[in-house]
Amino acid sequence: MRNLELKVRCSDSANLDALAKQALAGVAVYVQTMWQRDTYFVVPCDRLKLREWWRQEDGGDGSEAGSYEHGEAGAALIFYARPDHSGPRFSDYRIAPIDDPQALIPVLAEALGVRVVVEKRRVLYRYGDTRIHLDLVTGLGAFVELETVLPSGEQAAARRAASEPTVIAEHRTVIELLGLDSLPAVAGSYCDLLAQKGSPER
Repeated sequence: MRNLELKVRCSDSANLDALAKQALAGVAVYVQTMWQRDTYFVVPCDRLKLREWWRQEDGGDGSEAGSYEHGEAGAALIFYARPDHSGPRFSDYRIAPIDDPQALIPVLAEALGVRVVVEKRRVLYRYGDTRIHLDLVTGLGAFVELETVLPSGEQAAARRAASEPTVIAEHRTVIELLGLDSLPAVAGSYCDLLAQKGSPER
C-alpha cells in the first residue's frame, strides 16, 4: 500500500482547533477522535510499530468502515518505508491487524528491542482520499499529518502510476485549504522526534 504524506508542526491545541474549523469549512468530513499508542521496535531499516488504538465516544460518522481503525478499539502491526525529508513524500506500508497486542508486544520487545513509545490523541477528518490527522502528541505537542491514499489491489502499480497526478493535486488542495505552507514541515516521524529529545525507552 502507498500514500502521499506530509507532517507539519503547530503552535498548540488552539491552532489544531482552528484548523479543524477550516477543514469543515472546506467540506472535509469529521470521522472520529482516537487515542493511539505506538510501540516502535528496533529494526535494521525503515520502521516497525505496533499500534493500539481506542475510540473516544464522539458521534463520528463511521466513514472509516474499510479501515483497520474501525470500531471501538483495536491494534495492528505496521511496517513502513518513507524518506526522511520535509514536505510531501510517498510512503509504502503494510498493515496486519492484531487480536492480542498485549501478548505480542513482549515477544517483539525481547526479539527486537523497543525504540520508543509514542502516545497521542488524534482527531481524524477526511477530504476525498486524504486523511487529515490533527494530533496532540505526548511530550512533543501539536501536529497535522496528511495521508492521501493511492489505489491498491491487483495491478496496483499501474493504477498508482496513472493516479499519481490526481493524488498530488488533491494533496496540494488540502495543503492550501488548511494553509499548511505557513507551518514548519517535519522530516522524521514522531518516534524520531522523541528519540532526539532523549525520551526514555519503555
